[in-house]
Amino acid sequence: MHNRKIKILSIILLAFGIGLGSQQVTSHAWSSTNKYTWSSGKSDAAIYYTNTKKNAYIWNYHFTKKLHNLKNYQYTTWYVTRSFVHKSRVYYKISNFGGKAKGYVWNRYLTPAVVKDINGFSSNKAYTNYLNTDKSQKLTRALLKLIPDAQVSLRLSQQAANNQIIDYKNVIDLGKIQGTATEGLITHKTTVHDYLMSPAASNASKAATIKRMLAAKGYTSKKIR
Repeated sequence: MHNRKIKILSIILLAFGIGLGSQQVTSHAWSSTNKYTWSSGKSDAAIYYTNTKKNAYIWNYHFTKKLHNLKNYQYTTWYVTRSFVHKSRVYYKISNFGGKAKGYVWNRYLTPAVVKDINGFSSNKAYTNYLNTDKSQKLTRALLKLIPDAQVSLRLSQQAANNQIIDYKNVIDLGKIQGTATEGLITHKTTVHDYLMSPAASNASKAATIKRMLAAKGYTSKKIR
């Protein structure tokens, strides 16, 4: 049973593409004039996190009013869609999930979500600590709550990342499972993998939707634990 738990978790990590160095923070559809001036669409937004615990303000689009203080948003995922120079400083146009907090902020107050290469870990302990503590792995943690008694295996996760699972046969790619997801007023067909890569939902809602998608195909929490 213990080996089966490790196997299933490795398959899930492969399917979800989380914690395996597959997440990207650079866009494939940006327009830019130089390294300081660029813009992207919402679906291609770069993901950043708060990089300060001191007073750091988000300004309105005219730089006439302070709207929010970043020190109150320590664990927020920020979507960056524009970079530009203002009074010799580089600013980002940012928004949180849902767009309730948005505006311009000095780029040094944020740090990009950088996912580590899974092949750089040397032990289960180091890898598990990364999954449990790194800001870039918030989605991973939300998904792992779906299978709380599963065990993490660095070896099998590395095999999954390299598409070379050799310790088990009959591997099921859960990422290819199709289902429906609702975003706003629109319900559309998607796959587990594509939905998880979308920035259009919070981590908690993504995990809840994935749970429903998997259960609809017979992969309930009892089956994959």
